[in-house]
Amino acid sequence: MEIPAITTYQMREVDRLMIDEFHINLIQMMENAGRNLADLAKDRFLDHNPLGKSVHILVGSGGNGGGGMVAARLLHNWGAKINVYLTHNHSHFDGIPAQQLKILNSIIQIISD
Repeated sequence: MEIPAITTYQMREVDRLMIDEFHINLIQMMENAGRNLADLAKDRFLDHNPLGKSVHILVGSGGNGGGGMVAARLLHNWGAKINVYLTHNHSHFDGIPAQQLKILNSIIQIISD
């Protein structure tokens, strides 16, 4: 099955529609994306059981990085040993990704630089 692709412009328009027309805010979208990513990782790479397994996650300072941090938090809650690596210093994070970083940093040690 071929998976359709969209351009960066089209993705920005999807995000705009979600927020402006459907009133689903960015943090909701990020939480949903992170939860689905965690479920996918658990099922596809962790044999449906993350308990005690090591997971390494590389996150950037944007929205996808925020989703990665949500996935890291959930996998940690499910018993995985999480290592999160930042592509940027903490000071480069702002908005909702910074909020996700603050939450995650209170739970696990994050590796930067």
